[in-house]
Amino acid sequence: MISIDKAANWLLLAVLALIAFGPALAEEPTEPAGEEIPVKRIKMYAENWKWSPDVIRVKQGTKLSIEFESFDAPHAFHLKAYGIKVSLPEGKKTHYEFVVDKAGEFRWRCSRPCGNGCPKMRGKLIVLE
Repeated sequence: MISIDKAANWLLLAVLALIAFGPALAEEPTEPAGEEIPVKRIKMYAENWKWSPDVIRVKQGTKLSIEFESFDAPHAFHLKAYGIKVSLPEGKKTHYEFVVDKAGEFRWRCSRPCGNGCPKMRGKLIVLE
């Protein structure tokens, strides 16, 4: 049988341990803060069988945020090197973003048959190291 004095001592030790270590036990582990990814915002328009702009230059590691708008017909932005296909309904804004992680020059095109000028709807993403 444990004496009252020993039980009180154990209780006191338990309370002191909770006071000392409780806050540390309750905190969620945090990851070290990483560098923020720079963001480049672009407004891109599809109209009259062309993209505007038709060339985008960006540094590798940047998040590219594109707001698309198609004025004359439904189109589709296809950047094969990044596995991106975005449908662009006529008269509506569409937003897409991705991290540009490969250096080089990459072509995009309209991948929706939208008329005789569709094959001319091409552009280029230039990613600088």
